[in-house]
Parts: sequence; C-alpha cells; structure tokens
Amino acid sequence: MKEVYYMEHTGHIKINRKNVPYHLVDDKVTLIPFDTYSALIPSEIKEKEIIKGITTGNREVAFLNCKYSSNRLAYQVLIISSCNTGLYEDISSFDRICFEGKPVNVFAGPGRAYISEDGYDISERMKSITPRNWDDLNTETNLKIKNREMKLSIDYCIWHNKKFIETSMGEAIPRFCIEYNKTLSIKNIPAIYLQVYDFFSFLSFRRNVTFDKIYIQRKIEGKYAKAAEVIVNSKNFGDYNNTERNSIIIDDCRKNFGSLFKCVVQRRSQKIYDNFYIPKNGKESSQLTYEKFLSCALSLESEYARLYPSKKDENEKFAYIQGLFQESADKMDMLFALAAENRISRDEFEKCFYGDVNSRLKIFFDSMSKTKAKSYQSYYVKIVDALSKIDYSLGEKYKNALNMHMDLVKPVIDRMSSANGVAFPSANEAGKIFADFRNGIAHGNPPDIEKIHCVLFEVARALIYIMILKNAGIDEESIKNIVKKLF
Repeated sequence: MKEVYYMEHTGHIKINRKNVPYHLVDDKVTLIPFDTYSALIPSEIKEKEIIKGITTGNREVAFLNCKYSSNRLAYQVLIISSCNTGLYEDISSFDRICFEGKPVNVFAGPGRAYISEDGYDISERMKSITPRNWDDLNTETNLKIKNREMKLSIDYCIWHNKKFIETSMGEAIPRFCIEYNKTLSIKNIPAIYLQVYDFFSFLSFRRNVTFDKIYIQRKIEGKYAKAAEVIVNSKNFGDYNNTERNSIIIDDCRKNFGSLFKCVVQRRSQKIYDNFYIPKNGKESSQLTYEKFLSCALSLESEYARLYPSKKDENEKFAYIQGLFQESADKMDMLFALAAENRISRDEFEKCFYGDVNSRLKIFFDSMSKTKAKSYQSYYVKIVDALSKIDYSLGEKYKNALNMHMDLVKPVIDRMSSANGVAFPSANEAGKIFADFRNGIAHGNPPDIEKIHCVLFEVARALIYIMILKNAGIDEESIKNIVKKLF
C-alpha cells in the first residue's frame, strides 16, 4: 500500500548562486547535487537565514532558519506562494499573518457566529439561525510591542452551501490575525509564530498547540490578498483536545485581550522563558515529576518577582539598610588588599566592614520605637548572615502569594485536598514544605513525592496563572472563572 504524505513536492533552490534540485517529503528535504558521488562524502554543516527557490509547480518557496549539507536541508519554517510566480510581488515581505485551527476555534468559538431564533413552532419547521453582525462578532485591539505597532483581531469567515446533494450547509471559521503598521520581512515569521504559540499555550494550559493553517497577506490597494502559506516545523506533543470548558476563551478576557497577549508574548524578547509548568498535553497535566516541580517553583519565583516588589523596593527603610551594606562593600577592595598582605587580621577585617554599618544603624534604630525597629533589625541580621542581597525566600513567596490570592485559589485547594485525602496546612507551613521539597530536588537529594506535594504543586500552578492574569489587568471575577476551568 502506498504511503500517503502530508506534503510532497520537488523544485530548485538557490545556494551559493547555484540552482540545486530538491525533493521535499513532509519536513525532510533531500538535496540532489549535480555530482552524486560528492553526496556520499560527509560535508560541512552550514547555516543560512533564508533560502529561496521555485517548485516544479511554478510556486515560489522560501525556507527560513536553515542548516544544510551537500545532500540535506533542515529548516524551521517553509513558505509557499499562493499564486504562480510573476503574478504578484515575491514572498519576501507581508503586512498581515493569520492563524486558523482548533486552538483558535476553542478561543473564539465558531458557534458565536450565529444567533438562534426565539419563539418558533417546532411542529411547523426547524428554528433558524442568523449570522451576527460583524461589529458584534469580530474583536480587535491595537497594541505596541518593542516599538512595533500592530492590530490583533479575531474575525470570522462564514460561507453557506446551497448545493442540491450536499448535507453540510456551511461553516464559520474564526481566524486570529496580526496586522502590522509597517511591512515586515518574512525573516520575522519564526519569532511571530513563537509569540502566537506561547499565547495559545497559555490560553489552553497545554503545549501541544498546532494550527491547521497559517498564511501571510499583502495589502494591495487597501485590501488584503493572500500571498503565501506558512508551514512550521514544530514538535508533536500529541493531539490537541481542549474545549471551551478547560481553556481561556475570548469571553474571559475580551476587555484585556491585547494586554494579555502582550504580557505573555513579550517574555521571549525579555529573555524570560519559564512556561515549562504548562503541561505538554492532557495526559501529562495530571502527572508530577521532580523536573516538573522544579520548573514550577522557578516559574512561581519569577512571576512573584515580576508582580510584587522586593523588600528593598517596597519599603525605603529596608532599602536604607541594604544601602549601608552596599556603601561598606565599596571599601572591600581595599580591605581585601590589606588582608592579602597580612596587614590586618580577620577580626580587624570584620570590624572595619561592620563598624561603620553598626554605628550608623544604631542611630537609625534609636530614631524609632523598639517594636518598630525589631523587623528591621531582623533584616539586618539576615544581611549579616548572608553578606549578599536578601529578598523573600521561595517559602515566603509561596506563603505571601497564597495569602494574597486565597479567595481565588481556595477552590483549587479544596478540590486537590479532597482528591488526595490530605488536610491543607497553614500558608506558612505550605510555603516551608514547598520550598524544602524544591531544595531537596535542587541539591540532588529529592525526597519521595507525597500527596501533599501534588496538592502544593497544583496550587502553585494556579497561583502562577493568577499572578500573570492580574499583571495583564484581568478582573477578579474572570480570574475566578478561569481558575475554575483550568485547575
């Protein structure tokens, strides 16, 4: 039986000013050199951002982010023109990119495209449905990310089928589109794809996000025309089976659609990539391993740091204490030089370092009541102990996040505690258990995974989502609904 391929074609690409024939089957590209014997000899792997060519069907192609040898080519993104060469401009740039597929369907909801008729008599006929007005159906918002202005939109392609023998009456297909104020080069497509992938992974609480169609459009005389199809080489994490019942949908974040997108996608440009707490697929979502717990703990710390200030940032008195140590630390070079020459002892070293700090802190503490000074003195003791920047520990962050968002995360605590047959500890104890378990993993001596760790892990993931949603400006009622669906 002949094997059926998802995609197969042949053509020529230009490498080093030479036209090289190729044969593409799915994501594998075989180059056919003119000297066939040279293909048998191992060759150097080279890299190129864009390699262009033409298929035997007269369509322009572009391979992005390539690695190639004498007989193989690997790529991240393939772009194939929608029309024969010469009819339009080449596919080197675009004005809008569109995404279609199940993740978009779940987020936007094809069923939202219609209004059901009220007050009909089912004994006479079936009720009718009417398409919504475009203004009521479509959603768009303007935003700016890294000096790049764009318009995000959810729109619908609706068509009806009145053919005599067809059983399907038509479809409503939602699209997620990004329209840019300035024409972009196709070399930006891999980064844009990752932004959209991150966004829909967050919406789905799954990383097995794939799109059925991705295509770019050019603006010609004020109207958009499809220029090319985009195929992305991505990892397969299993079938996407989310529904509106376990995903964030447009109705959950319509008012803050743009700010949520920006909050999620700009992380890569900020060198932030901590989404491994999001499971690959539905099967993995109910599993806990040491690696997942460690990733979750790292994400919790980073999200907490982004949403809430450090001790020195939230209180000028903490900042003053830390500043005293910083000023004294500026003298360290001189003290180290003296110690290296055996001109001062260790006791003298410590006296020089702490002496100035202690004298100035005494004046500082004397200016306030003993009760008030107590918390600042304990902070001073921590700095003395660590001789480094002191901030909230993981346990404190977990406790603080739990206390601040207890109303939102309480349903998750109750459900997980009941399912695992354990009593949820106090916020302080929960933070300690969570931090101790993370530290055991990080130090290479992990304890056995117990039921309480499963509960704390799921609560931590919910807290991460709550902090991100709050950072994006989502209202508390919507956050409650989202947490209920995802966790």
